[in-house]
Amino acid sequence: RAPSPAARALQTSAQIERAADTMVARALIPLLVTCLADAGKMRAAVVANRSWDFQFHLEKVEVIDVEIPEPGHGEVLIEVHASNINPVDHKIVEMAGWSWTYPHKLGYDAAGKVLALGKGCARLKVGDEVWGEATTLTEMVTTAGTYAQYAVVSESVLGIKPKSLSWLEAGAMPMVALTGLESLLWAAEGQAAGLRNATVLVLGGSGGTGHVGIQLAKAMGAARVITTCSETHRDFVRSLGADQVIDYKKQNYYDVLQPKSVDVVYDCVGLKGTGDHAFGIIKEHGSFVTLLTGATASISTRFHRPDVRQNAPTCVGSCSQHQRIEQVASMVEAGKLKVHIGQVFGLEDIVKAYNQSLSGHSTGKVALLLKNETQHAQIQV
Repeated sequence: RAPSPAARALQTSAQIERAADTMVARALIPLLVTCLADAGKMRAAVVANRSWDFQFHLEKVEVIDVEIPEPGHGEVLIEVHASNINPVDHKIVEMAGWSWTYPHKLGYDAAGKVLALGKGCARLKVGDEVWGEATTLTEMVTTAGTYAQYAVVSESVLGIKPKSLSWLEAGAMPMVALTGLESLLWAAEGQAAGLRNATVLVLGGSGGTGHVGIQLAKAMGAARVITTCSETHRDFVRSLGADQVIDYKKQNYYDVLQPKSVDVVYDCVGLKGTGDHAFGIIKEHGSFVTLLTGATASISTRFHRPDVRQNAPTCVGSCSQHQRIEQVASMVEAGKLKVHIGQVFGLEDIVKAYNQSLSGHSTGKVALLLKNETQHAQIQV
């Protein structure tokens, strides 16, 4: 019998990868896109409909059949091998969900293989193994949609996946690494010597963002990294480079540490009032950087410590650049940065994955493996 559209798509993709001549490869791309379009559907995680209270409701998250997207100008189509649940994902739904059309595809991080190029793409090629945080400012308002078998992503935010990383690791790292890099680069700007010889406090060191933050601080030259976590995770954060560990269940970091003893506080928890407590232990002209604006210091605290710099950077769109992910890749290849995966879920178990992430008790990252699930559930090869 004649091969199905999906089979033709896979065959064409293989031909493109084998093509020694770039012009031959480019000539085959329209055929691949046509085959994928004919194949029709893919599985994707979505928010089914709008929440009028502007809150994230897990019961609205579903995995459904949707059209396979086609890349536009400056975009690439990738087959997604892996992604992860970022704690900020549900916050983005609450911040931007009012402007979306529904059902709305979820997911921002991705590691996968390039299947097709839109017009205007010049840096990547079909067959490249790529990774990145698929969020430009436009995609925050519309969609990135990486919790899916296929995704269209701006070429500008993707880098070549480090060979030393597995697909799972590459899918789990982008947003937390880019957020940490952007945050600590900002903090370093306020220090005469950057982070060299600095003392950095990472709040929430065993979590997805925090465990990467410890390593980034060390990689950027911090002489001493202090972190908070439970006693259960003490050995884990020590293995990442933490010099001092404070068990937050037994002691408050602001009671343990001396006033004005820390150069930078990197808050990866985001609890209300954190800035007010943290400012007291920060040195003159030090920095407080947090993941959530609700954790920033009050006007009163800032009035009494105007020398302390404060920031709550949104990394959605601002630090998603291929140059940034290439910096992260260099650290990975140099052995200075790794990601710890606490749990792995398949796409069809997306609600369970969200539940694990929202519990706030994950060690490292909650990863999503898409490639090794039952492939192309709606496409008969």
